[in-house]
Amino acid sequence: MKKHIIFDFGGVLIDWHPDRVYLPYFNDDINLMKKFYDETHIRTLNLEFDRGLPFDHGLKQLAHDFPRYHEPIYLWKTEWHKMIGGPVEGSIKILRALHHQNYLLFGLTNWSAETFPYVYYLYDFFRCFKDIVVSGREKVIKPELKIYEILLSRNNLNAEHCILIDDNMDNIIAAKKLGIHGICFSSPEQLAEELKFLSKDSFRIANLL
Repeated sequence: MKKHIIFDFGGVLIDWHPDRVYLPYFNDDINLMKKFYDETHIRTLNLEFDRGLPFDHGLKQLAHDFPRYHEPIYLWKTEWHKMIGGPVEGSIKILRALHHQNYLLFGLTNWSAETFPYVYYLYDFFRCFKDIVVSGREKVIKPELKIYEILLSRNNLNAEHCILIDDNMDNIIAAKKLGIHGICFSSPEQLAEELKFLSKDSFRIANLL
């Protein structure tokens, strides 16, 4: 029986996207926004922020390399909160239902240590988790196996008793290498159906959504 459920955050429980900041900045011109992304590789740099690189250090270097984009580059820090679109309500309903049914819930997220406290204190559903592993604090990101091992060892978990819910298939594949069952998230409805199929009689699915 799968006893422990591990949630990714961005794209599963929280709607996050940089376009919320950059599309208005570039006057709703998608091509200009894409050109900015493609030339600066700022979205790739964000993985290094998730790994623990300080925002000021990474953005300073990027602004030096691309001076004509100095202003929008720094929006990645100053306007970061506007990238948050809010909770994915259906997913939060599932999370709360599982918590109510006394499943042990864990968080495993690629997220900057600088910005994670903002969302943690903004949303009360984070209190449903027994433990949360944040990549920026551990200096390692998914899909590197070490971050999964940190969660398992820190909480004395048997990988075969765990389910990972994540919207990135690479992260699911990595988890499976350790014996963690994975569900690649696309919608709350799909998640509820996959949990129902996986759990047989373990979950009271009628209460999930």
